[in-house]
Amino acid sequence: MKLSLGPVRVAAMAASSAVLALLAVPGAAHAGMERAPGAGQTATSASVPCGFYRYTVRESRFAGYNHCGPTTVRVHVDVAGGGSGNDYHLCVSPGAKDFPGAGPNYLNAYYIGGAGCPSGHKSAHTPH
Repeated sequence: MKLSLGPVRVAAMAASSAVLALLAVPGAAHAGMERAPGAGQTATSASVPCGFYRYTVRESRFAGYNHCGPTTVRVHVDVAGGGSGNDYHLCVSPGAKDFPGAGPNYLNAYYIGGAGCPSGHKSAHTPH
């Protein structure tokens, strides 16, 4: 026996599969949203590794930082192009946060200290 689903049912199944695929990717629920760094959590700490992370949703790439500690800390964010002139320091609170804009623009992010800094505070790169 051959089963025919019809074009409307096949399209509905494809759409629901796409939604399920988005839910399975860390931060996908916020993909494409533009906001200041640290403005909201994009994933639970358990779903992404601690520290710098990247993920892809379809052809779009994203990057962020997951702070697994209990206090705010300062991280150095390496941005592509311009040497250290484009880099900056960011105070992050516990949990995963996406960086704004395109993921390929971010090369790395790493802890540099500053426990207790004001969450979301961004400053220019200084030697550390």
